[in-house]
Amino acid sequence: MPVINVRPAAWAIALCLVAIAGMGPHRIARAGDEEVAPSIGGGDGGEPSNDGFYDRFIQDRLYLKPAVSYLDFSALKSTELTLSGVEFPASLAVDNGPIAGAKATIANQAIATVGIGYNIPGTGRHLSLETIIGKPIDIDFVSQPGALRDRSLAPTADLANLVTGDSVLEQALGQTLGDLGSAVNSATGLLDTGIPPLGQELGSVKSLPIMMTLTYHPFPDAFVRPYIGAGGVYLYNYNAKISNDVLTEVSDPGFDVSSTPGYLLQAGVDVGSPQGGFFGFLDARYIGGATVKSHLSDVNVRLNNAALADTLGLLGYGGDIAVGDADIELEINAMIYSAGVGYRF
Repeated sequence: MPVINVRPAAWAIALCLVAIAGMGPHRIARAGDEEVAPSIGGGDGGEPSNDGFYDRFIQDRLYLKPAVSYLDFSALKSTELTLSGVEFPASLAVDNGPIAGAKATIANQAIATVGIGYNIPGTGRHLSLETIIGKPIDIDFVSQPGALRDRSLAPTADLANLVTGDSVLEQALGQTLGDLGSAVNSATGLLDTGIPPLGQELGSVKSLPIMMTLTYHPFPDAFVRPYIGAGGVYLYNYNAKISNDVLTEVSDPGFDVSSTPGYLLQAGVDVGSPQGGFFGFLDARYIGGATVKSHLSDVNVRLNNAALADTLGLLGYGGDIAVGDADIELEINAMIYSAGVGYRF
């Protein structure tokens, strides 16, 4: 095997070159660190700079909009109250199917809200995401003028089909009807039930609207800054209850109100210096495409006509009549008008 002779001076020079080659990158990186250090640590005292979480994610991005909001349900559309499961003796007064003119609506109301918005990074404050938070809304179901509010749902009972003369019981019923005299229309066999109109108040439900819109600000640096937006909403409804005295006189019926998604359109204007924190605003939101389905189960009503109650008593029925179930749908076409003073961080 050949032997290579290297003099000590050559070994020294080689070791120096290796050391320089190994230390060079670290020295360059250290120098780079020293140049970047002021932007991270900054200052002679070594205190951190403001280029942290707030500046990167909050400043000039997040804004709040405390407001008074007015919920307008004037454009709401309602189906007619539809009965199902109607059996005797309720069938003497009502039938399965819709009741003409029996519609409901939702009462308008004012509430306190807080809008939260966030300017999307990289859009120059042209685009932002917005939502509204607040306490759950108490939605009150009320009767529209007409059959549901002003007239009895079952004003009369048709007793003519009870009398055929084929049995002792039917003869007894015939005698009872005869004793009622003029209270029964001889041609139609109709007798007043004594069931009153329902009136205006029907029931209530708590609703938590969960909404999000993408808004576009065409002039983010102007003093007057209009914007438009669109998005979605989900009405989470819970704790539904019937508060109508006629419907709860005998027992509390079941009351279920569905939760529902919908779409949201938005338009508004911010007014104030774009460099300042505070600004005033006006805002309008339209909720559409949301249909709330309400279902009443085990509805019972009380007959306030003793003669009719006595007549049905011969058949083993009392003065409390099981009507069945009832359904009504509300198409939500609501407006939310908001006004307040916002703050941009």
